[in-house]
Amino acid sequence: MSPPPDAFPPDAFSIARRALLGAGIAGFAAAAVKSAAATPSIPSVDSLELQVLVDNATFGPFLPDLDLPGLKLVRNGGHGPAGRVMSRRSLQAEFGLSLLATSQRAGRTARVLVDFGYSPETVRNNLALLGIDLSDLDTAVLSHGHLDHYGGFAGFFGAHARRQIPLYVGGEEAFCERLALIGKPPPLMGALDRAALARAGFAVRIAPDPEVIQGQAFTTGTIPLASFERAAIPTQMRPGKGCAAAGLGSAKRDLAQLPDDGEHELATCYAVKGLGLVVIASCSHRGVINSVRQAQKLSGIDKVHAVVGGFHLVRPRTEDEARRTVAELAAIDPAWIVPMHCTGEVFVQEAMRVMPAKIIRTYVGNRLTFAAA
Repeated sequence: MSPPPDAFPPDAFSIARRALLGAGIAGFAAAAVKSAAATPSIPSVDSLELQVLVDNATFGPFLPDLDLPGLKLVRNGGHGPAGRVMSRRSLQAEFGLSLLATSQRAGRTARVLVDFGYSPETVRNNLALLGIDLSDLDTAVLSHGHLDHYGGFAGFFGAHARRQIPLYVGGEEAFCERLALIGKPPPLMGALDRAALARAGFAVRIAPDPEVIQGQAFTTGTIPLASFERAAIPTQMRPGKGCAAAGLGSAKRDLAQLPDDGEHELATCYAVKGLGLVVIASCSHRGVINSVRQAQKLSGIDKVHAVVGGFHLVRPRTEDEARRTVAELAAIDPAWIVPMHCTGEVFVQEAMRVMPAKIIRTYVGNRLTFAAA
């Protein structure tokens, strides 16, 4: 509302107005500088390999490997020496997610661990059976502070870690205690232990803004709710329990408990030369469409080659939301869609109906390689 004509003497009003305009312009300029500084230059990689360490499902050696445009999928780990004996142990599945991303750029390799799965026992078992050595792991990214994505961290290096691997998380909220809204009464999920992470070999870096990882990957930073998708998260957060309340937003830090909005959640992305974006959405509590659009905006690349991970199209999202997400992804037109973890069968069934040639089903131990011919 404008002030009445006599609210200020003419000269004083002009001076005040100029001051306000100047402050607004200065504030806008400062915000523009901050925005520019928060948007890093996005690199491209020559190739990207994703090894599925932990997911919800396993499958025997009966599915064929696939050799598709811009994607090779190895199901069974290649061929061993003649006469080898089958192991009496098998790969294990659990409700969790962990992927090992290995990329190449100009002759340099970067290995990035995305999420930790649910339990250390499953992680140790699967790493051993897959013959994976992580002594040269460069970096880790934790998508968000839910137990099925962080619980397995102690299985990677154990209690005798020789070095501290940088671990990117999207905010202090990742460490808050949570209540899981999956039963009556709802069980306590607990909180990610920062000291235990350090003992297990991980050095936390809070990164709510987009970050370039090892000169090859990039994170989305905070994912805006820019599409029809809502933040739909089956947990409530307890500020100050496990996390430092001072590190939370002012609207949250003084509350005893509040619904999660996933503000700290990250997606991890790659721009692959000749193909486009590969978006690892992990759990998509902020929306898989929102995650993809944020990756497009940051990179300036419209072409999406693959969307990988959990899309969380189960409760508290609805079946109608799952079907609408299929339609929105079809409009984006990625070459490949790789639903995992918490995606839900309604989405998978609808996606198989609408774009069956684009859907790739993967299992624990599978390896996907993205590279131009």
